[in-house]
Amino acid sequence: MPALSAGHEEEIAEAVCEIAVLLAQAIHQIDPDAAQRMNFAAGKAYNRHLGQNQKLAADLMYRFGRALVDRSLFPVASDGDDHLN
Repeated sequence: MPALSAGHEEEIAEAVCEIAVLLAQAIHQIDPDAAQRMNFAAGKAYNRHLGQNQKLAADLMYRFGRALVDRSLFPVASDGDDHLN
């Protein structure tokens, strides 16, 4: 495994966000309302990180929150549908 060095923050941030989205999708398959609750929690964390001047952490929370409202990633069952894709 390569050693982490300065300058890889964006690459690491993207990987962390992708891992979070993959986990959230698995949870969403079990509990379709979970994405909405996670989005609310991500918004609170975003505001906390902004208040602490943690810009990268806030950006990660923002990206995660935006992914949670992406219906191609987190589909919502329409009336009459018993399951999600």
